[in-house]
Amino acid sequence: MVSRLGEVVNVSGKTIVVKGKKISPSAMGRVVIDKNMKDVGRVVDVFGPVDNPFAKVILFSDKNDFCENVLYLR
Repeated sequence: MVSRLGEVVNVSGKTIVVKGKKISPSAMGRVVIDKNMKDVGRVVDVFGPVDNPFAKVILFSDKNDFCENVLYLR
């Protein structure tokens, strides 16, 4: 099942931060995909306020040109 994770707010090396409206702790460890269903990375942390959470994602690729705006959970 694919669900929206949120919008990318920060990219630093192989780590990105995604801001979402509904990110539960069950997202931890799940694979993150882009709009083309390509595997992008994995959620390693969920933090911030319950009503405005963030997810820390470690990218699978070393590419520094990551530019997707919206990401999804698989």
